[in-house]
Amino acid sequence: MNFGDLISYRRPGYTHWAVFTGKNEKGQDTVVEFAGESGLNSKAGAKVKEGLLQPGGKVDNQLDSKLPRKSDSEMKATIKEMMGDGAGKYGVLDNNCEHLVTRIRYGIPRSLQAEKVIESNVQFHGNLTSELSDTFGATFHPPSPLSKFK
Repeated sequence: MNFGDLISYRRPGYTHWAVFTGKNEKGQDTVVEFAGESGLNSKAGAKVKEGLLQPGGKVDNQLDSKLPRKSDSEMKATIKEMMGDGAGKYGVLDNNCEHLVTRIRYGIPRSLQAEKVIESNVQFHGNLTSELSDTFGATFHPPSPLSKFK
């Protein structure tokens, strides 16, 4: 695993994302991710935090063939800027953990899983976005012009 690698964790119904940041002073592998308060299932109050690499994750630099990777120093500067409240308020469709890690690695916030939900909404169910917004506190943004990178 290399600094800046994207780590995906399959969860029921979605994928959680983190960025590998290396080893801490105890020699443990670390990541940066959106994390909620301990014991909460909701990410409503999530902040960008450094934590330990959890079992079950896999390296998935999903957009490397479509977007240029930032240098390690650029990624470190972005991480420093985003720690705590610097990444903005968590939103399942507009500012989730996948947006966070792609912003760190590529400089562009992208969430392929959120884009799929939005595209499905546009095609099949006009009320889904408002229901998701009411449930998860997300706001709707039309598909990004970056969709051409898919």
